[in-house]
Amino acid sequence: MTKKINEILNKKEINGEDLEELIKAREQKNVDFLLVDVREEYEFNNIRIEGVDYLIPLSKFYEKVREIEGFKDQPIIMQCKLGGRSQQAQRQLEIMGFNKVINLAGGITEYLGKKIHGN
Repeated sequence: MTKKINEILNKKEINGEDLEELIKAREQKNVDFLLVDVREEYEFNNIRIEGVDYLIPLSKFYEKVREIEGFKDQPIIMQCKLGGRSQQAQRQLEIMGFNKVINLAGGITEYLGKKIHGN
């Protein structure tokens, strides 16, 4: 893992450029993390960041969070449309004992990397 990647993973909040760096590094098998979208399913189906691992809508957070229960020690990046819902989810995961939860500031709106449109 490069110094830059390590610095990004040590932040509590990252921007879209940071996430692009992490996704590129993950594609090259240089880092492992989860990317979790907390928007609603209809938002996710309309447009999503390429590389999202889990959809856990904030409205169904407590019933779906068990899907990532086994990843408490792995970096988890939370994202939504603008960063507010993902910040709420970040706080909840931290309370639940997740050790490395990072929020994407500005959400998908500020992310300029690859996105998937439509179903």
